Amino acid sequence: MVPKRFIGLDLTGAKNAKTTLAVLEYFPREKKLFVLDVQSGIGPDKDHSGDAVLIETLIEHAENHERPILSVNAALTLPPCIQCTKKTCVKECAGPEVKWMRTFAKNNKVSNAATPYTQRPVELFLKEWISTHLPDRLCFEIDETMGGNRAPLSARMHFLKRSLEDRFELQECHSKLSAMLLGLEFKIPPRVLARYRSVEDGSQAREDLLHQLMEKLSLFVYERDRKKIAEHLNSFDAFICAASAWMSSERGEIKPPKGFPIASGWVTIPKLGAAREP
Repeated sequence: MVPKRFIGLDLTGAKNAKTTLAVLEYFPREKKLFVLDVQSGIGPDKDHSGDAVLIETLIEHAENHERPILSVNAALTLPPCIQCTKKTCVKECAGPEVKWMRTFAKNNKVSNAATPYTQRPVELFLKEWISTHLPDRLCFEIDETMGGNRAPLSARMHFLKRSLEDRFELQECHSKLSAMLLGLEFKIPPRVLARYRSVEDGSQAREDLLHQLMEKLSLFVYERDRKKIAEHLNSFDAFICAASAWMSSERGEIKPPKGFPIASGWVTIPKLGAAREP
């Protein structure tokens, strides 16, 4: 059987050299999962932009594989109002995405009103889903697609998508959520999971989680890549994106709730111990 390739991408700004990708290969017959490469420092060089370098690098990793899965820690779609072409905004927008957001916010008593020019439906869904599926200590706020922290990455991914969607099966991943679910699945204590993004002691938490994945999933990681994943958060996030895509393909993923406007964008959530169907 042909091995399956899963590429995780932790996207950063185009003008720096922090974008990182992780490449996983799964051999179905042997049921073995390998980390083939963790490539960090992807950015502009003397003759090429950061976008050109990233696209070329990804295409190289796709050679001899038909549409490998590319799991990205960035938004693959934009908020509905950003793409609207109407000259004026009516009080009760008839767009399915906006109608769903307003109904969902009202039914679930979301504290802040829906803002469909910064949010997508999936962000409202995740806000509620996280509060009911994760222990209180691990709950966190969801960054909005066009919020201050994510807007530049959302815009960059929107640009890159045009060059990638014909060569890859694109999936959107929320690396923090997937890391929490993987950690809970493999009995990592919440106090350890809560620290995995910490500057001071996050590397130990990442090492613990990686060790459990290697043990439980028959995952093979070269020593050089193990150090990268444990020591550098960008490498860890890229790895989690790839691992999350693999887990979703093996265990299935959480489906959108009934009536959800799927064309507005969805985040792949693997079915793990803490994840139940909505």
